[in-house]
Amino acid sequence: MNKYYTSSFLCFVLGIIFFFIGILAGDVEAGFVLIFPFLVGSGIYAVLGFLFMFIAIILFIFGFASTARESIDLPFDEDTYDIKRKKSVKGGGVVLIGPIPIVFGTSWKIAVLLMIVAIILIITMYVLL
Repeated sequence: MNKYYTSSFLCFVLGIIFFFIGILAGDVEAGFVLIFPFLVGSGIYAVLGFLFMFIAIILFIFGFASTARESIDLPFDEDTYDIKRKKSVKGGGVVLIGPIPIVFGTSWKIAVLLMIVAIILIITMYVLL
């Protein structure tokens, strides 16, 4: 496991611990709006919790960047200078902001498939609500 991921996990756990201590001390309040949790605080425990959570996110991003940098292959082999085959990755995603879907993908086939998935998700949301 990457050292950044380990540090990120430890900072995340420390942030949760400080939030929990803050809730017990009365400095932090927690709740839900629809499905989104929120924390509101005004003491040292809230500040430390948010600080450790922020550091955890930054360290996770550094870990992701260092892992990506290590996994990049050189186009030439150092011994024989043979060209390696290119590897292609295809992917995409759907972001639903309310009923408005934002679809992106690396190819048209994936984008069309994700549009169908977005329509199914929107119909399911309207049926359930």
